[in-house]
Amino acid sequence: MSKRFNNGKKGKSKFTLLWSVLRILIGIGLIAFLLTKLDVEKIVLNIKNLEIRFLAYALIPYFFFIVVSAWRWQILLDYKKMNITFKDSLLIYFIALFFNNFLPTTVGGDVMRVVYSMKDRKTDAFAIVIADRILGFIGLFIFGLFAVVYLYIFHKRSEFLLLMIIGFLALLFITFILFSQKVYSFINPIFAKLKFFRIGERINNLHKTMTEFGSAWNVIILCIMQSMIIQALLAASPYLVLKSVGNYSISILPFFIYLPIINVISMIPISFNALGVRENAYVILFQRTGLSGEIAITVSLVSFFLTFLWSLVGGIFFLFYKKPSNV
Repeated sequence: MSKRFNNGKKGKSKFTLLWSVLRILIGIGLIAFLLTKLDVEKIVLNIKNLEIRFLAYALIPYFFFIVVSAWRWQILLDYKKMNITFKDSLLIYFIALFFNNFLPTTVGGDVMRVVYSMKDRKTDAFAIVIADRILGFIGLFIFGLFAVVYLYIFHKRSEFLLLMIIGFLALLFITFILFSQKVYSFINPIFAKLKFFRIGERINNLHKTMTEFGSAWNVIILCIMQSMIIQALLAASPYLVLKSVGNYSISILPFFIYLPIINVISMIPISFNALGVRENAYVILFQRTGLSGEIAITVSLVSFFLTFLWSLVGGIFFLFYKKPSNV
């Protein structure tokens, strides 16, 4: 039995490795495909001529994105009385961002948050991170819905409307399953039959922890508002990056409209860290505003690099921050 389990574990590890390599290759392929249609020399020239002053400004919204994200997580931690200070939450969030760069998906950073915060309450820590993720996605899709409705009303464009509606409804369905006792009671008999690795028992324990958030509407509403602030901050930085490329007469409004859509598209897990997916989305969407493909991809790559710089701070914290015994 143990031999079969070990073989299954090895097979899963190989699949994970192959899938990660494939996602990297897909991302490189998408970038290469895009570059065949663009003037690479112009892109290089754009990067060389970046104005440092606006790049410095662009770092500021990304920093507050991290602060507000850690604050949202802190509110959920406090609600469950996890006894973690905001200073520790902020440091752990930086560490999680750092690990997002090297682990296959952003789930890697979530795992680090669970590990650093759980102490002897693993289920609670796991449930809090899931709730944090879901509330973040709800804020993203609400912001995105406003964006696509604006495009539909004022520009008669509806290509992203169906994607946002389906995504938002699916997210609400998952939310009701996790937070609502009534909805969960219908599917609980199915999970109760999952005895393998005590999966059913663990899902049930997780649900019990999640339902405690279901009655905390003040916490939920505040976290959704924070999520929408986060989306605004994530739109502000690329706008400042554009200013560093050149004095283009484009307002910040298209960034509020298109960045939530780009962030939703980037959730499609076909490439490593959304490499290539994000850049193609930037080019396709921002060409509508009159920007060239070369400018759009420059903004995308530089914006990603700025977030990477902030994540390196998390690497420094990881070296010096006191690690739990389970790390």
